[in-house]
Amino acid sequence: MYLQCFFARTPHKNLLLHSEYVIMKVGSRECSCLKTVSGNVLEERSSIMTKLVCFDLDDTLTQEIHSVMLLCMLHGKLEQLLEIEKLESNGTLQWIESDYQKAALIKGLPVETLHEGFIKILKPLHNIRQTIHCLKERDIRSVIITAGPVQVADVAKYLWGFDASYGSNYEVLDGVFTGKILEHIGDKGKISCLQHYCRINKLLPNECIAVGDGSTDIPLFEYCDTSIAINASEGARQKATFSIQTNDISDILQFI
Repeated sequence: MYLQCFFARTPHKNLLLHSEYVIMKVGSRECSCLKTVSGNVLEERSSIMTKLVCFDLDDTLTQEIHSVMLLCMLHGKLEQLLEIEKLESNGTLQWIESDYQKAALIKGLPVETLHEGFIKILKPLHNIRQTIHCLKERDIRSVIITAGPVQVADVAKYLWGFDASYGSNYEVLDGVFTGKILEHIGDKGKISCLQHYCRINKLLPNECIAVGDGSTDIPLFEYCDTSIAINASEGARQKATFSIQTNDISDILQFI
């Protein structure tokens, strides 16, 4: 598998005039991503330079296995996790309360097991690292903002090449999870994380794109100029600028 980015002129399906694209080639597959728009284009984003794309992690960059589930699997607590999730799905537990109960299941788990477990167990979408590389080639930064454990987000940042990562602060003492959450960012906290990153990097909301799948991402969709719902819930799809169903994250490049 290899990545090659080069410039080509090709018409964009949503535009009336020609646009400049980056063609990203991964193996034998090519996908195009909008670089700049030339001429008078009747599209709002044509005059806006995208400088940041923020991504949710669970069910956006990954499938089936979410961050806390990964930790519970590493600690042999999957069955207990699924019981808590049943209570959450039937409305007995609110999702944040549920997260605190799930966190208790990983008490005693060494943090050092996370990196290898992430690689072996998690099910990411295809071409994440290649997509982040393509964004970097266009001077676009990328961050992960998740309500899941920041420790998992940090591993994702390292492995896939993101510029920054934010998540809920799960307590670790002497290299071991204590089973406590010191700070849960929830959905409103995602906005605070994005605003923090934008403030220190002097970025405006209309220079940002949010990519997510669920209700906790909607505040980011509303904050950013453009949003992309990926494999998303109905509510998220309705709030997003664009919506796609895919197992290849590079498919978002057509909207950036």
